[in-house]
Amino acid sequence: VAVKVQHPRILEKVCLDFYLLNKFASFLEYIPYLNLDYLSMKDSVDQFRDIMLPQLDLRVEAHNLQRFRRDFDGETQIAFPEPLVELTSREVLVEKFVEGEPMLNFVLKEDETHSKKDREELARIGLETVMKMIFLHDFVHADLHPGNMIVDRNRSVRGSPLRIHMIDCGLTVELGESDHKNLVKILGSLIKRDGHGAGKLMVDTAKKCQATELDVELFCRGIQKICDDDEENNFLESVGDYITDICYMACKHKVKLEAAFINAALACEIMEGLASSLYPTMQVQQVALPMVVKSEMMHGLKGMKSPKFWG
Repeated sequence: VAVKVQHPRILEKVCLDFYLLNKFASFLEYIPYLNLDYLSMKDSVDQFRDIMLPQLDLRVEAHNLQRFRRDFDGETQIAFPEPLVELTSREVLVEKFVEGEPMLNFVLKEDETHSKKDREELARIGLETVMKMIFLHDFVHADLHPGNMIVDRNRSVRGSPLRIHMIDCGLTVELGESDHKNLVKILGSLIKRDGHGAGKLMVDTAKKCQATELDVELFCRGIQKICDDDEENNFLESVGDYITDICYMACKHKVKLEAAFINAALACEIMEGLASSLYPTMQVQQVALPMVVKSEMMHGLKGMKSPKFWG
């Protein structure tokens, strides 16, 4: 088995940190001439707190593992450790031990034991898994990096295909039906190069927005220009660049972006970066677009047109 033990008195230390952050953010927002209210720093601290504090109860991670195992039940190339719930408490997590090789070994080198074919297969498995988390399951592993992925061969399946075990599942993102539907609408609009529509959706779904009508219109036009300037229509290939530009436009025009959109996009970007390290010429849209279409159908959305690179 593998055992994770919580550091003594960590809850008190983390709560104190968040108390101080909350007070500091409130103080900055209170200073009139700084005009920082639109950044909603206090709200951002609260959102960060709500994500981090549940991690301090290791029973939550056990529940997350159970959820991931259910979501990917029947999959032969992706797996999650089995938690031993009867032995798990708030301070101690016990799960079955996973044997394998760190993903980082495949990222850093290509040799006889880390072949080009294996690297490309792992890139496909990883990206496909994250796309399913984001678009189909609405339950995303939010701490994705090579250190949290272990690779082995699934000997119980004919051909012994490569398999990725995802570990350390304490940090997750779940949007809920309404926010997930909005996320699918926004990403669908960006894929269709409807930047103005995506910008309008970002504003409409924000729980707090102090932008003027002019700022909103300029923001939407800015998002449209980002799409227009992307001549190769590669949103799914360049999520990181898009997010950087969108955040700049949001800050410039005082539009508050919902954390749900940013978290999901960042998870996509991190996995995309890992996949490109393993398989630089991988066509991300061929993996992601079917998930987007399925998600739109799942939410009963209409009007999804295939981008020019898709058939």
